[in-house]
Order: sequence, then C-alpha cells, then structure tokens
Amino acid sequence: MTRFIEFVIALLIVIVLFVVIGLTLPSKRSFSYSTETNRPMSTVNDLVNGFARFDDWNPILRHDPRARLSVSGPTMGVGAKVSYTSNDRVIGDGSWEIVESIPGEMVKYRLENNARGDDKSMTIRLERTGQRNQNVKITQEYRVNYGWDLLGRYAGMYASRNVGDDIKRGLDKLSNLLATVPKFDYSSHPHDFQFTDLPAQNVLLVTTAAQRNNDEIAEAMQNQVAWIKKVMDANGLAPAGPLRIVTNEFTSATYGFDVVQPVRKRGANEPAEADDEAADEDAADEGADAVEGEDADAEEEGPIVEGSDTLPTEPVKSGPIELLTVKLEGPVQYEQQPARRLAMTDYSGPAPGLPRVRDQLRAWAMTRGADVTDRPFEEYLDPIPKMLAEDAHFKVYWPIK
Repeated sequence: MTRFIEFVIALLIVIVLFVVIGLTLPSKRSFSYSTETNRPMSTVNDLVNGFARFDDWNPILRHDPRARLSVSGPTMGVGAKVSYTSNDRVIGDGSWEIVESIPGEMVKYRLENNARGDDKSMTIRLERTGQRNQNVKITQEYRVNYGWDLLGRYAGMYASRNVGDDIKRGLDKLSNLLATVPKFDYSSHPHDFQFTDLPAQNVLLVTTAAQRNNDEIAEAMQNQVAWIKKVMDANGLAPAGPLRIVTNEFTSATYGFDVVQPVRKRGANEPAEADDEAADEDAADEGADAVEGEDADAEEEGPIVEGSDTLPTEPVKSGPIELLTVKLEGPVQYEQQPARRLAMTDYSGPAPGLPRVRDQLRAWAMTRGADVTDRPFEEYLDPIPKMLAEDAHFKVYWPIK
C-alpha cells in the first residue's frame, strides 16, 4: 500500500510539473527563414501567389510523393486554394489557402493540417534588394497559436526543427525553380498573355537561314514567300491564315527559320492573288478573320479557341482535316501540322524586338505551370516589308506541353 501511495504521489508531482512547465512555455510560436533570387519581382510574385507550380517547390510531396493535390478557387490571389490528401499519418489531409495578397510585397496562406495548434499561417514576404533593386529577398514566416493546449505548447518546442526544416527545403526548391525561368520581366509587356489552342492545319513551308542583318532576313523571307505563292497558285490553294515565321536557330551570327503558310483549297469562284503585295495584305486580313472566327473556310478546319490565363487541362481536340494533293516546286514542303496548345501574346513594334517577347512569353507560361516545347513562332499580321516599322503587328506563340 505504501508503494502505491508513493507511486500516486510521484505521478501527481509529474503531472503538476508538466502543467507548471507547460504554462510557462509560449502559447504562440513564429519563426522565419529567407533566401534571395535575381529573378524579376513579377516572376517571384506569380509563382507564390498561386498554386500552378506548388508541387515543384513545396516539400509536401517530398514526404509522400503519392499525396493527391487539388486546386480550387481563382487562379491567383485571395481565394486560391490547394487541398491535399495523404495516407501518410504525418501528412494526413490539409490545405493552403491564400487569405491576403499584396502584389510585390506579401502573400499570406491559411494552413489547415493535422499538426497541433490553431490559427496556423504561412506568410511569404518579398523585398527588393541588391544593386538597383534587381534582386528579390524571399522571407517565409510560420505562425501558430497553441492557446491552452499544453501538449501543443510542448510540440511547439520542436516546430522550428520540423516545420522549419520544411521551410528551408521549400525555399531551396523555390530558388532552384526560379533559376529555370528566363530572367525577363514580362510585367513590362503592354499586351496580355494567354493560353490558347490551334487546330490542325495544312501548311506549305520552306526552311531557310540568313545572316543576322535585318535586310538580309527580310529578303530571305520574301524569296521563300515567292516560292510558296508559286506553289499555291499552281495547286489552286489560298491562305488559311497569316504567314508564320518559326524560329529554328537564333545565334549572334545567323537566324535560321521556317517560312510557313497555312493553306486551304481555293473556292470555285475565288480568284488567285494578283501580286505579292496584295497577297500579303489579304493573307493578313484573312488570318485575322480566322482568329475571330469570321471566315467560313477557316471555321471548317476549327477556329482558335478563345484564350485565357488558366492553363488548359484537357487535350486539344481537333477533327481530321483533308489531306491535300500538292505538286511541289523548289524548296517548298507540304505538311499537316497537328492541333497544338500554346502560350500567346501580341506584339507591336519592329521585328528585332521579337526575341525578347518570346522569352517574356516563356517566363510567363512557366509561372502558370506550363513547360514550353518545340519552337516559338510569330504570325506576321502586316506585309514583310513593314516588319521593321514601329507599328508592325505580330502574334507571338510558343507551344506548351
């Protein structure tokens, strides 16, 4: 009996000590870690202000690669939410939801998970640093309130090691991800970026190259366009959209590219193009109509789907198109190009500014969860001789996976 009483007394002492020490422990915990990147603020902000690339930098999937993620709400900003489900007891079920967002300054997430504590939040603060403020300091801060949960207060003693290690890993992964995004500030681009679909098309094309000289490039383009028009006239074909220039190689010395013309059968009462300049203008006009869905022949091949800044999740659907019988001449080739999903933007200005726009488009697409593939191309909405004018118009595309 004496031993039992001693055991009870010892147990009471332990309980009292547990309570007393627990009450002295902090009821709230917070800690933060930082990293720095030389990528533009727009790139950093867009990566953390949504969940398109969440699984590429957040360490949740490191603990359980089979965890299932689902995104809901808007693409970016307040209300965007990612929920996860895991059979791993450590991960369990939970979510991150953006509850506050100040572009270029901070993004605050409300966290729901199996860990002890309430009012859990993760805040990412952005600050311009470095010479001429060209770098961005990224600080990630975790906060939790244990209140009167004494077990939670004890668990908080290890939070900086458990949650803190995940924050460090996440920031390292975020830095590595940012390093793969082209260092171009797309926020300065005056036109919208969007994702769109291009249907399958019949095209005539010529592969060529020229020295990095504007006049030589323009001359090479016009020479190949002349070959394409000759084949079109000989085979009763008409333009099915604007002329395209597909970049194959872009070096300091040379520019390799394809000249591509979407084509269709010419109508029975449709006259052939009278001259090169008229053909250029009509092709540009007809291409604009096809994009807007106003051209009947273009609609038969499938119009371009209206774009959005949300990455499409369904594969591009396009019905079969008629295989044309074409008698080729010179360097001209005939292809049926498949339906494709693309990132797209407009550009107004001289053609030498196009390489920068391509890189801006690629950076924008990557922050939205898309990886570019194949080769970028432009639609020339004005005749080639006008390509160096300040008011020349182009549509810039880059296929995505």
